[in-house]
Amino acid sequence: MIRRGTDYIKSIKENPPVVYYEGEVVKDVTEHSAFKIPISTVAKYYDLHWDEKYKEYLRVYNLDVGEETSISFLRPKNKKDLGKLRDGLVKIYDYYRGFFGRSPDYLNLWTMVFYAHAEDYFGKQFGSKFMENAIEIYKEATKRDLFYTHAIVAPMYDRSRPPSQWEDPYIQVGIVEEKPEGVVVRGAAMICTAGPYAEMLWYLPNVRRDSDPRYAIYFSIPTNTKGVKFLSRRGFQPREGGEFEYPISSRFEESDAILVLDNVLIPWERIIFFKKPELIEDLMWHTVQLRGWFNWHFVIQHYSRLKFLAGLAIAIAEASGTSNFINVQEKIGEILIYVALNEAALYASVERAQELPNITRPDPYISISASHFNMKTVPRANEILRSISAGSSIPIPAGIKDFENPEERKLLDKYMAMKDLDALERVKTFNLLWDVIGSEAGMRYEQYDRFSRGDPTIRWAQTYTEVFKDRKHEFVKLVKDIIDQMPNPKA
Repeated sequence: MIRRGTDYIKSIKENPPVVYYEGEVVKDVTEHSAFKIPISTVAKYYDLHWDEKYKEYLRVYNLDVGEETSISFLRPKNKKDLGKLRDGLVKIYDYYRGFFGRSPDYLNLWTMVFYAHAEDYFGKQFGSKFMENAIEIYKEATKRDLFYTHAIVAPMYDRSRPPSQWEDPYIQVGIVEEKPEGVVVRGAAMICTAGPYAEMLWYLPNVRRDSDPRYAIYFSIPTNTKGVKFLSRRGFQPREGGEFEYPISSRFEESDAILVLDNVLIPWERIIFFKKPELIEDLMWHTVQLRGWFNWHFVIQHYSRLKFLAGLAIAIAEASGTSNFINVQEKIGEILIYVALNEAALYASVERAQELPNITRPDPYISISASHFNMKTVPRANEILRSISAGSSIPIPAGIKDFENPEERKLLDKYMAMKDLDALERVKTFNLLWDVIGSEAGMRYEQYDRFSRGDPTIRWAQTYTEVFKDRKHEFVKLVKDIIDQMPNPKA
């Protein structure tokens, strides 16, 4: 079943998670000012599947469940399917302009990948029950079209020691007790984006940080499960009527929270990975190759974002009459290079896809490398926007009401116009710019782009130590062959 936006809003209204905001439990997240914007955007995601302009890209007859589902649930069986999945996701993120990364499609992809590897990974490594769990969770997600989010990272209590050596080893989520009906867990995770208005949660901790088996549990539960709590950050939503001043925040603000699991009972049928931390490498890098999949999704997000940032840079330069300046052309050219490289990576990742019996997946060398590249290129594009706009990026006047005062409007029309823009269009353009590079929401996105996949230094290093680990000899051989052909001194 493909839902409409009203179905999602009704569901989260009737089955709300426990959300704390400014010292109180939120009574109705659908009406709360901090959550109304992202909830509206999630609803729009569902409605896009019914929009005539999007339907052919976002809906597909899914043979795995015998009915029509969102494209984001499609298990690609060949390169054509994978290309169709790519094109559908690009449509979604072009609509978002590359923002709103914790959209339902993101975790739909994960759920599909777990389903594809139900037998050759979860069944083989953990047993038939866990295989069935991965299958049934996928079928549930597709038939109910649920909105999943996830949590991975332990709170930053003391990074010099693993969590099992902290004063309280249950700051990171860990297994407290095993019962016939399930497993009791306790602890917290951050940052859980969209937790306050998601219906379902995937919890997948980073067990590389600590291999204590108590932390090695991956599961899926409803967000309104007893003992699940979300401690939300303050909202970055604009003031009432602030769409004029904050055109991005008013559409694509997404909430973050700390997830707390307070002695939560996880039924056995909701668990897919249990007490075998040594198997994380096979999940992330090898059989399942989850890291390749989620980085591919990040490339799609940032491809759409970079196109938008390039358009914004061009619009500003042409309006201000600086598009003929060589230094400005160089900077805009840099963003366009990033766009082209991301586009190439998305097409090449499908062309060189790995075709397995149970799934066809994007080339991980390309996907992961491009995603790691964008940890620096997207913030760099923001930096370029700051540079080419200079002091004109400061948002003046205060808001739309300034244009509604006839006396002030005359002054604005005269002094706020630019070469190719009248005052109103000029202010709209630069309000958009400020929301991207200077507002709370804009800066949150930039921080997220830098660190959402971890420390950029570590990720770039992993491109050498992990991603190309099995191919390093190819490149060394290119050097060694020349060295071997060089003459040696005579004895």
